[in-house]
Amino acid sequence: MTGNAPNQRPIISLEMSFADLAVEFAGAIAILLAVLLIVQFWAVLPDRIPIHFGFSGQPDAWGDRVTIWILPGVAAIIFAVSTAASRYPHTLNYPVPITEQNARRQYLFARSLLAWLKAEICWLFAFVVRQQILVALGNAQRFSMELLLGIIIFIFATVGLYLFKAYSAR
Repeated sequence: MTGNAPNQRPIISLEMSFADLAVEFAGAIAILLAVLLIVQFWAVLPDRIPIHFGFSGQPDAWGDRVTIWILPGVAAIIFAVSTAASRYPHTLNYPVPITEQNARRQYLFARSLLAWLKAEICWLFAFVVRQQILVALGNAQRFSMELLLGIIIFIFATVGLYLFKAYSAR
């Protein structure tokens, strides 16, 4: 098999490593944390909360407090879809051709990438929920753009590391 078409790729059963399970757990914890933060502060949240922040970190759009549930909901959907996709690694897109010789390693890299990305995105969303609450309650004046930038850089570094490993293991 030399093609990159998903229907020509080997189908391999992959075991979950302890590290993969830990990263999966970390993503689930982030969603749970965001939900618990909302529940904890729901009674004291004002009717209008910040829903968008400008580059300076200052809120520039406000909405009904029920909109704070959007991010944990989206995080849960991302988590579920990524988890389902990782169970079928032969159907994913790869930067290198998948062969019988490299399939196992490439599939493991891709599954690990999905686990890390969903955990990072879930933590990013939990952080945004926390910042929305802090600003809405007046405990912070602005959104921490520096920390947000750090998380985004971390996400890009994860993808870069994956690409490096995938190309190195062609």
